[in-house]
Amino acid sequence: MSEQAVVPIIDISPLFGSDAEKRLATANLIGKACADIGFFIIVGHQVDPSIVENAWTSTRQFFDNSLDYKMEFVKPQHEYPFGYSPIGGEVLSAGKAAENANAETKSVNHPDLKEMFSLGPKDPKAGFPERLFPNQPAEFAQHYEVYYETLATLAREILKAFALTLQLEDENFFEQFVDHHASALRAIHYPAITADSDAVLPGQLRASAHTDYGTITILKSDGPGLQVSKDKFPPTWYDVPHVADGFVINLGDLMRRWTNEKWLSTLHRVVIPSSEVSAAWGITNSGLLTEATASTNENSNTPTSEAEAAALNFDAARKLAHNEVMSTKRRQSMAFFHNLNRDAVVSCILREEGEVAKHEPIVAGDFLMQKHLASVQAAASK
Repeated sequence: MSEQAVVPIIDISPLFGSDAEKRLATANLIGKACADIGFFIIVGHQVDPSIVENAWTSTRQFFDNSLDYKMEFVKPQHEYPFGYSPIGGEVLSAGKAAENANAETKSVNHPDLKEMFSLGPKDPKAGFPERLFPNQPAEFAQHYEVYYETLATLAREILKAFALTLQLEDENFFEQFVDHHASALRAIHYPAITADSDAVLPGQLRASAHTDYGTITILKSDGPGLQVSKDKFPPTWYDVPHVADGFVINLGDLMRRWTNEKWLSTLHRVVIPSSEVSAAWGITNSGLLTEATASTNENSNTPTSEAEAAALNFDAARKLAHNEVMSTKRRQSMAFFHNLNRDAVVSCILREEGEVAKHEPIVAGDFLMQKHLASVQAAASK
């Protein structure tokens, strides 16, 4: 099975239009992806490229500062759960282990090979301290505030699509839970390194296997390396296609719980590329999954849609890349973790006759903090 077939690419531009039928069809494509894999890639998202570029440039300039300067933004987690985290400051797999005894997450618990800068909500009602911004570069605060609010708006549009495909009575159903949301923006720098380097411990990854915690994550990255697997042991890992102008969307554990496990919060990781495998492969938006191209003829070897053709081309490009020399360039990503209000009570959405809730109601803030603290405490113990 091709990676593009596992993680679909969806043009969400109809969500911003007035055609109710097209909006629902697009929402249903999203709903299918949520049920099948818990991951999808969006294009047609209406985000101004200059907003992305500004935040991206400021991020790189910040990480290029001296470690002494960056360490000025390290704060006690119980006081300010954002700011800077140096390389080795987190073990994401520990957050998963805090939820259940997954065999893989217990066997590999080396600190992740990344450094990060995180930003919380601006609204005082969200219940967090005032934001702390670097002044190097000077435009950092402005660029981050705009990017944060832009992705918060995009997240709301995706939640409307969720309400449509879940057949909830009001497409604005989720609004009542996010009017003082606790979302976080995290910039991540993965230094240039290869898996056969002496600096890498056996089993150590750029980001260890984990699931995200909240409702959805909106991810922008500058290259491949992200892999997904159904939450099983042993896992089967699939590369997530890199789409330069797209965002990767994945569900968090809270959304899985909210849908009474109809939707998935999928195990994922960021791998260190081998020196024998090239990271040059990828695809562009020629592989869009739209209402018109969602179905293919399974009885034919000839591609019957743009999406299927893109999947075949993706496989060919990846096989070719395996014969090329690995580039060890750094990797950067920006993840917007959309979370609910900290005081929001999440009860399973029950839509089927006779359906029984698989989980008790839970307070969103308590759930998120439990997992976050598990990940940083595991790193501190190394």
